[in-house]
Amino acid sequence: MFEAPKFKKHAAGVIRTIDKTVQMLQNSNISEFVDVLGKLGKRHIKYGVVEAHYPVLGNAVFQTLEEAIGDGFTPEVKEGWVEVWGVISKAMIEGAAN
Repeated sequence: MFEAPKFKKHAAGVIRTIDKTVQMLQNSNISEFVDVLGKLGKRHIKYGVVEAHYPVLGNAVFQTLEEAIGDGFTPEVKEGWVEVWGVISKAMIEGAAN
């Protein structure tokens, strides 16, 4: 499954979305991207994504970052990533609900 081209393409898209959110947060320009995330959340309904999936994916992202960064994944760094994931998941969940 993890070697399938479709899975790899989707994983790359998830990483691009997270990266874009970080950039927008750094530039204090998140409001325009929230609309994009909301539309993305609405689109994910047809894939069977439900609200309960977002914390699971968030935890997988945090675990992956912790394994990749090691000791550099401090509580402060994790807190920042929790904030980023909170923005992404909240916007997508709200978009799916509307």
